[in-house]
Order: sequence, then C-alpha cells, then structure tokens
Amino acid sequence: MPRKASAIIIRELKSKDEFESLWPLVKQVNPKVTKKLFIQHINEMLEHRYRCIAAYRDGKMVGACGIWSGARFWCGKYMEVDNIVVNANERSSGMGKLMMDWVEKEARRLKCSIVMADSYTYNHASHRFYFREGYVIKGFCFAKELY
Repeated sequence: MPRKASAIIIRELKSKDEFESLWPLVKQVNPKVTKKLFIQHINEMLEHRYRCIAAYRDGKMVGACGIWSGARFWCGKYMEVDNIVVNANERSSGMGKLMMDWVEKEARRLKCSIVMADSYTYNHASHRFYFREGYVIKGFCFAKELY
C-alpha cells in the first residue's frame, strides 16, 4: 500500500543547532566533507549572512536550500541558491520546486532582480531541474583550488 502523502512544511532555520542539523543531508551530496569541517564551514558562512531554509515532512528534515543575497554590477540585487539538497528517498517528489518557490518569493520580497544557482557540471539532474524551473545558463563559474 502506498504511503499517504503528508504535508511539507518549509521554513527558515534560525538557531545554530538547526544549522548543524543539516549535516545528514549535506553529507549525501558532499561525502568528502567531515562533520568537523562542515560545522567550521557553517560557522564561517553564518558570519557572512548565510541563510537556509529546510523542508520538513512529518517533523523530519528532508530537504534544505542555502541562500545568499547581495548586489553586483551586472544585475543589481540578487539572491543566490547554495546547495539544494533533498533526501535521496524524497527526490522527484516536488520538494525542490517547493523550496525554489519559497526562494523566489523571498527574492521578490527583497526586491532582487535575479535568482542565481550554480550547479556542478556533472550534475545533469540539477541541470534538468533548473531548466524546468525557467532558469537559463548565463555564464560559467570558474574555480581554482588553492589547497
């Protein structure tokens, strides 16, 4: 018998404990990052206006999406999506769309002119997702590892 769909609640995380509770989801897409390094990164990110929303089903966090906002010469005020993560057994359930709807609504509230998202070149599923959501490729993100 199929599981009855339960409501998904999306809300912004506020406390340090809530941010640290992202670890099981983040680990799914960043397996090389240790918990110690994850906590170090979260603390650094929070110092730079990092925000995050999470999706909950039956009280359990099953998705998360980080966001940053700022301004750039080429686009003015923007919101950037950082790591949309959906628990493996919840993927393709519409959760990513619900989180992106929240992000876009928040970007409009903040009067951002654009929402941006980076995606790894090999993550074809995320490319399909962003195209489906109306995003277009505006350029490339170049990176040079220093250590």
